[in-house]
Amino acid sequence: MKKLIAIIASFMLSSSAFAGSFGVGVSGSIFNIEADVKEVTSSADELSGSDTHTGTTKHNMVPVPAVYAEYNSDIFGITLGVEHIPGSADISKNMQKRTETPSSGQDSGSSTDYKANASIENVTTVYAEIPFGENLYIRGGYIELDVITDESGVQSYGDGSTEGINYGIGWKSGTDAGLNYKFSYEVIDLDTVSITGSSNHTVSGDIDTAGLKLSVGYNF
Repeated sequence: MKKLIAIIASFMLSSSAFAGSFGVGVSGSIFNIEADVKEVTSSADELSGSDTHTGTTKHNMVPVPAVYAEYNSDIFGITLGVEHIPGSADISKNMQKRTETPSSGQDSGSSTDYKANASIENVTTVYAEIPFGENLYIRGGYIELDVITDESGVQSYGDGSTEGINYGIGWKSGTDAGLNYKFSYEVIDLDTVSITGSSNHTVSGDIDTAGLKLSVGYNF
């Protein structure tokens, strides 16, 4: 990701050879987040033994702010940019939980509450926007982010990271004073993230998001 950002930055800084403009701005999105999660416990664990738990969680209408910087070139009107989402967003608005009571073993008859959730943060996207028609554009990008786990009563897994693609379609316009605005529908399709704990338990998740975005910026 850092290399891609450096390439785009060097392209922007060398823009004196081209006719184009720089732009910075902010955006606000409303995303629906869905995650398919699987936990596989190790047979070496005397308490839980070998087992598999799966589930799906959804978090709808999640507000997501972002900041961006971009270069609007005169090469077919293509825009190159970098976008960053500050802060974090929970994958599920509620802590996921279950209660288990082993029928045998050293914890036989004792109930244990297992709770877990996760959030995403440090979300950075390198993107290109290609115009077509009047004021319309398609967007494609490469995205990286961190997954932060939060659990109790279960194996501690630590955190992980993943990457994926960002794509969408939008409409943009602007004023002679340099103000510009965009409205788009975007999808984020991430690779499966897998984290292994100290007892060789593993948890994996497939996270997908889709939603609407409004961006307002200024071109220099």
